Parts: sequence; C-alpha cells; structure tokens
Amino acid sequence: MEISRQTSGDLIILHLAGRLDANWCGHVESALSAAVRDGEHRLHLDMSAVSYISSAGIRVLLTCYKQLRAINGLFGVIRPSEAVRSVLELSGLQMLITSEIAATTTTEGDGKKLSSPSAAYELFSLGAGGMKIEAVGDPALLAQGSSVQPVTRRFDANTVALGIGALGGNFAESTARCGELLAVEGVAAFQPADGSSRPDFMLSEGALVPEGHLVLGLSAQGSFTSLLRFEANDEDRRIGITELMQTALEASGANAAVVVAVTETAGLVGATLRRSPTSDTHEERFRFPQIREWLSFTSERSFRDTTSLIVGVIAKPGTAFDALLRPLASGTALIGHLHAAVFPYRPLRKGRIDLKPAVTSLFDGQSLQSVLHLICDPRGFNGAGESELYRGAVWIAPITN
Repeated sequence: MEISRQTSGDLIILHLAGRLDANWCGHVESALSAAVRDGEHRLHLDMSAVSYISSAGIRVLLTCYKQLRAINGLFGVIRPSEAVRSVLELSGLQMLITSEIAATTTTEGDGKKLSSPSAAYELFSLGAGGMKIEAVGDPALLAQGSSVQPVTRRFDANTVALGIGALGGNFAESTARCGELLAVEGVAAFQPADGSSRPDFMLSEGALVPEGHLVLGLSAQGSFTSLLRFEANDEDRRIGITELMQTALEASGANAAVVVAVTETAGLVGATLRRSPTSDTHEERFRFPQIREWLSFTSERSFRDTTSLIVGVIAKPGTAFDALLRPLASGTALIGHLHAAVFPYRPLRKGRIDLKPAVTSLFDGQSLQSVLHLICDPRGFNGAGESELYRGAVWIAPITN
C-alpha cells in the first residue's frame, strides 16, 4: 500500500492506494496516530485507490473516527472506491463516508494570544477567584523521618492537593503505603510505596468522596481564574515544563499559584518513593548509598507519547511554604512542587475546555500507569533534563493567603 499526505489549511488528507488488510492496517494506523499526535484533529482519508478493505482495516478507521469525534475533531472517508463503499455500507458504518469539507485557516476563540520561542499560547479568563493554601506536615519527614499526626482528609471537588500520602480511612493500614499523591476535582490518585507496582485512585461518585491521608505536602481550596492553552512550535514540537510553568505564573499575576494541567506528553523526568517515609528509621535517607533504597529515578525521559495530569504549586522564592518547593530547573528562580499522573496517549480537545470532564475522563478504563514527583536532572550530557510536553491546557489559580 502507498500512503501520501496532503495539507490544505488545517485539513490533512491521507491518500491510500492498495489493499487495506491486516498486513497494512498497522501502517495506516501509525500514519493516523502520528497526525493526531502532531495536533492535527481534522483528517480525511482519500480511499479512491483502495481495492480491498478487511475487518482489520475497518477497526483502524473506526478507532480514529471515535477518537477525533470525542474531542470535536473531524474524520471521514472521501471518494471511497466501490469496494470500500460496499463494505462500509454493509457493515453499517456509512457514517464514516463524508463529502469533502473545505479547509479553514483560522480557529475562532476568545482567548488572548501569547507566544514564546518554544510555544504558542492562548489565555482564557475564567472569572474572579483564587485559592488559599495550607502546608501539611513536617518537611523533615521525607529526608530523615519525623512524627506524623494522622488526619483523615476528604479530597472533594473544591480541593487541590499533592504530596506524600495514601488513600483509605485507616492510617494504621495506610502508613506503609504512603507515596506520591495528587487530588483535584474530586479525584485522588497515589503511588503506593510498599512495593506495589500499580498506582491506585478513587473518584467521587454520588455521595462518595475520596478519603485519605496527606502526611506531607500542600492542600488548597478555591477556584481557578484562568485557562492557558499551549502548543509547542512546529520546529521544536515540544516545550520544557519550566517555561510552561513560568508562563503560567506570569498569567496568574501573583507570586505563587496553584496549577493543574492536562497535557499530551513527550516525556517525563521524575522520582517515586521505594519506601514510605513514615517508617521509624531516622537515618539520612537521601545520602549515598542509602538513597538507592528510598528513591527510584527515571534515568531518561520516560512515559513518552502519553497523556499526563499534572498538579502543582509554583512560586517565586519568599513564600511561607518554600520548604516544600524546589527549583524547577538550574538557572531559574522559579520554585515549585509538581506531581504527574500518567495515562496512555489520548488527544485533548482544542480551545476552551472544562477542568472536571478533562480530568475525570482520564481515569476511564483503569488505565492509570504511574504517579510521580517531577524533577529536573541538570547533569548536562548524562542528565535526563526536564519533562517535555507537546500541547495541553493549564488551569491557574493565584494563591491569595
């Protein structure tokens, strides 16, 4: 089979020629997936030169159709050959056949346009608001152990939280499981540090609200004031997380802000706990060689081509909670604390979107892969660098206390 690509405005047309069978459907699927990962959400397949399509080929078309439809994109088969038209109509999939639609060159929106050498941004106002923040626990807990005052917390729809903790109402049962945790919009997820490889999560359902223990971290309540959409420039195709967070903090108009982002992710650099820091040992845990028993690091950018939910607090130095923040990268004064929940790749709808459905839809299908603390590894050629992103949305709330 031959696959060629044509661009017309914001419309991508893939011309196929040959047989779309089990032998070739993987190549067509890769071409479609590559286009979507490039941010192309309006796709046409010209199948006038396709002589045969099997059920494997139909599955590829239907998967892309559902994926783009879910994010208000466009997918359709144009100029189908008689063989293709017959199979699609007999299969009850005639909705895949479409007439040619004219390309557009601009996207309507009410956001303020911004730009940098690495990315294009669109900033939407969500109204007045902001968040009050609370520092939880003793920072000495992580490095060498300290006393823990267990308090059961409800992670409701008005709470944004991140740090070290566990889900469950019984702290005695949860103490050995405390690991990286995040919560937003009534969803809470954490990475157990008891040797389990699978992260766990809980969603609000009816009167059910996730409960757990945040033993060290930050908890905020309030509302977001702005939405920042971003997309890496064509030349780079990716943006470093430090630049994105710097832009978000500037957009907040404050010295500190709570951020929640849903991103199409190029790769993450982070760490996870191997053991719960609530244990009774009071050794210097982060000195060599003990650190190997306590922390697991990504040796390079991991979780490539995924979708991430990032929850964090970013600030300029001088806050009352500086002890819980770290420099996001060398050479910058920006400090922060960021956790990421990682999911298989799925595209994010463009334009102005709502936070709750963007977050809760990620947890459909038990697909959560990991929860990790994002870090920067600045060791030049040998270091992993920082996390990099393709595009996404960042909700921002200035911290008001």
